[in-house]
Amino acid sequence: MIRVLHVVGKMHRGGIETLIMELYRRIDRTKVQFDFLCFTHDPGYYDEEIKKMGGRLFYATPRRCSIRKNRKDIYSILKRNNDIQIVHHHMSSCSYITPLIEAKKAGIKYRIAHSHNTNCNGILSNILHKINRFRIKKYANEYFACSTQAGVWMFSKNIWEKGNLLLNGINSKLYKYNPKTREKLRNCLNLSDEFVIGYVGRFEEQKNPIYICEIFAKLSEKMDNVKLLLVGEGSLHAKMDDYLKGKGIFEKVIYVGIVENVYDYLQAMDIFILPSLFEGLGIVAIEAQASDLMTILSDRIPYEAKILNNTIFLPIDKGSDIWVEEIGKRLKSHIVRHDVQNEIISAGYDISSSAKYLENYYLNLNAGEK
Repeated sequence: MIRVLHVVGKMHRGGIETLIMELYRRIDRTKVQFDFLCFTHDPGYYDEEIKKMGGRLFYATPRRCSIRKNRKDIYSILKRNNDIQIVHHHMSSCSYITPLIEAKKAGIKYRIAHSHNTNCNGILSNILHKINRFRIKKYANEYFACSTQAGVWMFSKNIWEKGNLLLNGINSKLYKYNPKTREKLRNCLNLSDEFVIGYVGRFEEQKNPIYICEIFAKLSEKMDNVKLLLVGEGSLHAKMDDYLKGKGIFEKVIYVGIVENVYDYLQAMDIFILPSLFEGLGIVAIEAQASDLMTILSDRIPYEAKILNNTIFLPIDKGSDIWVEEIGKRLKSHIVRHDVQNEIISAGYDISSSAKYLENYYLNLNAGEK
């Protein structure tokens, strides 16, 4: 059996962590077993499930507390647990590549760098990213990304030519359109004939949540029967509240918070918007389309996120009026939704396909076929 150490911050309900768990549940764990390297002892949402499936959780000192201790802990974990054959480092930028450096020092034969993003925030992060982007080829010898754009941005075009796409698959069966679920949830949310604009994700700068509020404020001036349904949480929540209250539309907004059944809330929406400043792919865009939602994405999101014909990209640097006009036009059209599970599977975005691909990749590495 192969043991693969996945390097993450903490196994909470984030997009990357949830994807890893969906893959973990579907691989043949008699052949491939996952372990996890985290940088906090705080309990993670998935910790108990990981233990039940035979995975181990290791903890290293966070870099912000001590760079020296961070390196020492990682090296020590890898040397003590010599049954780990592959290190799979999940990355939002190249600002932190220490796990790959220590994995090479510890003699780990296969060291995977996996890009999940196309940009990063902060001056220091950007500086470190640019420096380590040229160093990473010394330490990683396998490369994954969720989109071509994410691969090129993270590793450079030359390195990415040797890389591999691992599509961010979803459980397409859960997300397929169900009119009964839609009716039930809309009743629970006290929605009757209102048009519902929806968003799922973190309330953080990358996701551009204030822009969402601005779009909705302008749309509310043109249409009375619209509501905004927000699924998620984040540091900009209070700022969003202030904006919405200032515009007098706070009562038209439904905050759901963080939920396990995102797929049900997608059923209740009429249009899904994701005006992100950058995304590695934007897995929630795949989920929205799997529910056959009219989906509008920012032009900063990789084109690979488009599966259905009714999904479009709009610029975010030319004002929100373009978004308001397009949403209004679509809401006035006759919205009919269907079961598009076959289209999602055909596009390669079903989680079972992604899990099988990853399992075979690990096995082929171990067999020396890569």
